[in-house]
Amino acid sequence: ISDEPNSPLVREHLKQELAGVVGERFEDAEVFYTHYFEGLTVLDIGMVGHAIENSFKADWRHDNIRKIASRTVGIDIAEKAVLELQRKGYDVRLVDATGEVDIGERFERVVLGDVIEHVDNPVALLRFAARQLAGNGQIVCTTPNPVFYENIVSVLRNGMLIANAEHVSWITPSNAMELASRAGLSLKRVHHYTGAGNSMFRRAGVSLLKALGLIKYEFFARSYVYVFEKP
Repeated sequence: ISDEPNSPLVREHLKQELAGVVGERFEDAEVFYTHYFEGLTVLDIGMVGHAIENSFKADWRHDNIRKIASRTVGIDIAEKAVLELQRKGYDVRLVDATGEVDIGERFERVVLGDVIEHVDNPVALLRFAARQLAGNGQIVCTTPNPVFYENIVSVLRNGMLIANAEHVSWITPSNAMELASRAGLSLKRVHHYTGAGNSMFRRAGVSLLKALGLIKYEFFARSYVYVFEKP
């Protein structure tokens, strides 16, 4: 289209491409998990959740997927936590998901749950995930939204946005499309994800946004869900 990546023609093209892949909005984890993982084989990358203590909470992603998937394997680089989970009977392996490893199994879903923003090389991560996919499998990637209204409020309150200390990037939908291209994948779907919390105040706020027709905007999505496929 143009040698200039900020050309109005390029930006309009990206806008149209992304509009064509926007899917339904997920307002709670249970609906999201059921939609993408129920009855399927799943590889869960980065399943520990920073510290082993997080692996025994009610909202631990890996256990919640395990309950509905036909089979779930987890990988992480947190050695102590992986060994502890193995002792407890979990099928988890100590693997660097940005390397050239092929774990020798194929999965219908590979999940990257808030992992891609942590790694030095997100293209290597996507290539690793693609290597473990069954022929018609999908990579399901969640990542925080930098323009979520709470982040904007944080900037106004503190004068700057302090992200998670272990994050090295934000991945917006146009970034995800470019990363997919570089990894030899296609961006099949983009979902907005509200995230945790089900208080009366939150439910009322969501209902109001729906009534006003504002809920569709990224400003009110805590996270993105990107679904990648092999072309």
